[in-house]
Amino acid sequence: MRTVTCLSYTGQLSNECPESLQPTTMQQCESKCDATPNSNNDECKDVNKVAYCPLVLKFKFCSRGYFRQMCCKTCQGH
Repeated sequence: MRTVTCLSYTGQLSNECPESLQPTTMQQCESKCDATPNSNNDECKDVNKVAYCPLVLKFKFCSRGYFRQMCCKTCQGH
């Protein structure tokens, strides 16, 4: 289960997100739910050379799959 929260570009709570664009609050896993962090530190690194991973952490986007993958090292443990 996840919590869907609408945030402004500054990371503040907002009511301006169209409900039609929000992901569902709950969904069934396709195969298995893998909630365990990547234990192999060699494979877990921030993909982008652009320094936006600290912002991903600051605005608490590490729970989103895309950002967790792109900023694996930064998001590790969060």
